[in-house]
Amino acid sequence: MFIFSYWFSRLVAADPGRKRLKTASKATISVITAVVIMLIVLKAAGSSQITAAILSGVIGLMGILVVNDETTKAKKVTTCLVALSSAVSLGIGSFLSQYGQAENVFLVLLVFLSFYLQKFGIRYFSLSMVAFMSFYFASILHVTFSQLPWLLAGVIVGACCAFIYNFVIFKDRPANVLRSSMKSFHIQVNLVLDLIIELIQKKQIEPAQIKQYSRNIKKLAEYARVASEELGNTDPHDIWPGVTAEQMRLYVFDTVMLLQTYSPAIRKLSELKAFNHFDIQQLLLKLVESIREAEVLNENPTHSLTDAAQHLQELRQKLSELEPQDKRYKDWLYLIRRIETISNHVIDEAYELQQAIVKQEKQPQKEAEEKEDDESKEEETGLKPSTKKSIQAVITAVATLIFGSFLSPSHQYWALLAGYLVLLGTETIGSTFVKAVQRSVGTLLGAAVGFVVASFVSPGILEITLLFICVFMAFYFFPITYSFMSFWITMMLAFMYDMLLGGISESLLLARVLDTVVGVGIGLAVSAIVFPKRTRDKITDTSVEYVAALKEFVHNYLDRFTNRYAFANLADKGMELEKKLKQLHVDSDPIIKGFVGRSRLQQFLTVFTAINYYAKHLVASSTRNEAFYKEVEFHGVVKEVEEKVASNFTQLEKTLRGERGTFVYTLEDVRQKIEQSLDYFDTSVQSRNLQHLQLLHNIYYVWKINQSVVHLAKELGAEEISNED
Repeated sequence: MFIFSYWFSRLVAADPGRKRLKTASKATISVITAVVIMLIVLKAAGSSQITAAILSGVIGLMGILVVNDETTKAKKVTTCLVALSSAVSLGIGSFLSQYGQAENVFLVLLVFLSFYLQKFGIRYFSLSMVAFMSFYFASILHVTFSQLPWLLAGVIVGACCAFIYNFVIFKDRPANVLRSSMKSFHIQVNLVLDLIIELIQKKQIEPAQIKQYSRNIKKLAEYARVASEELGNTDPHDIWPGVTAEQMRLYVFDTVMLLQTYSPAIRKLSELKAFNHFDIQQLLLKLVESIREAEVLNENPTHSLTDAAQHLQELRQKLSELEPQDKRYKDWLYLIRRIETISNHVIDEAYELQQAIVKQEKQPQKEAEEKEDDESKEEETGLKPSTKKSIQAVITAVATLIFGSFLSPSHQYWALLAGYLVLLGTETIGSTFVKAVQRSVGTLLGAAVGFVVASFVSPGILEITLLFICVFMAFYFFPITYSFMSFWITMMLAFMYDMLLGGISESLLLARVLDTVVGVGIGLAVSAIVFPKRTRDKITDTSVEYVAALKEFVHNYLDRFTNRYAFANLADKGMELEKKLKQLHVDSDPIIKGFVGRSRLQQFLTVFTAINYYAKHLVASSTRNEAFYKEVEFHGVVKEVEEKVASNFTQLEKTLRGERGTFVYTLEDVRQKIEQSLDYFDTSVQSRNLQHLQLLHNIYYVWKINQSVVHLAKELGAEEISNED
């Protein structure tokens, strides 16, 4: 029963905000509607041009998928222009069909424009993409001028269907997306808490349980990112009156931190036999269970948060009874205190949210003072990335047209399309290689399965239904893996060929697979030879961006201790760091999946992951509001730490870029100065003594970050020094 409940909950939470479901549903229904309407119109007019119905479906699909402007108004304009772009391209295609190679020249021009115009905005890319696909369609079917009126009618029908489904029936409702995203987030939180309860109850933790926990934590972090992004699009006050975006982000961040803290702490507690202490085990169980039962965003809150606070207080009292000097407790007491501290943050944030919802008072949002970036950005020298990519695409297009005409003269554009798509959205040789492999494998499997299924299914309602299912599955799984999309698209084409050609042959599908392999192979070769961007260069760029963002993050954290009026939304900045770390993992994926150099890169990523973990602990610091130290003696120490850590970040950036002669500070002299003796300051004053202890607590993870930075810089060739020359 637990397994069924677990997987049911996982399925419900699997699509945060239901974005994939909504997009795939819109695309599929738009295609179906456009095709059905055109078939009805064609039948009523006594025309047999089924190609017009197919084109109508293509435009209905692209009107949903390629329109990605930032605002709804801009999306509406682009959707209308999609019809114009397609119509013009079809007109030119039908005109050039009688001039031989002129078709190929114009097709290559469209390939160039679809990549080059990206630098002017997403709209130009969308229109070029539609123009390319429309001309591609016209070229494959050898559209003549006499067929053009019905095809234009199909374009209008497809664009209208896309417009209606995008902006009328399935129009954007950011509030619903945010509500659904938070629901997915809470479901995943409860799944992780269930696993934590199981870990606490067991005397010995199995490796399989740790792996399961780690997978769920990764999922939770992804759902947290989605929720955080939606908070940038929607004011939560519209859904939960009284709640601010800042409160919600901090609550989401603290919850993720809590569950990430639980895993290593509970594993260590289990190893140290801490759960043999029955009271500790039971108090932790009660605490976790009460947090799990809390319905934080419920307008009629339960008593679970009150119970959680009570259990937390009981845990504190129990900890105060245990002597840290006792050998039985000293190795694990600090772990319980860590759990207690972050649990306190989550309960406080959850309670604030509940009180805000109950009171339903609009609270003023704090706004960080945005500083203008006075530093002049270095202008790129040479060709811009969009120009380089467009040149790569043109060379790929010409090469695939030449090879395609020899491989399969009747379908010479298949290889072109494969080469075009494998270059789309890839920046490096490694990412192009991964996409090429995914497309080849997906096409091979899709062709094989599609051929087998099509041979058992006769053309009719069932095959049409399967075709539309393939459309839905392709775009539902597209954000997850490109190979899945290729698999379903190839299956869809198998059914389409079967219906249009009255049957499907092995040679046709074999030609499809061969053209795809040749097309992606040419695209990969061109990306590796013409203006190549190595995967490691991209990793370096992303790493430098991460270190620069981390430098600002740590500065904002430490500045609060010496600047009374300093303000920074550390939770937002923590989420930004999380995104950049994810991008670093994405950029590293081609090497990690390969064999050459992945061991060293994995160690590199491990250090960055550790740094990110420590940075999140700074957000989770117990000092949330008033952080300013009144005693000026502390200011000098904090400033010294800040300056040397900032210097280390700068030196690491240089080292990452391959510069020599870099150096980093260990900060051991500063750390010893603070930690060795409490009378470093005037400890006769109790308030200073307490502030001293608080300072040690607040900058503990700054030390950890600096140690990781020093380690990474030394691995890359920097010199370690303890004192400034």
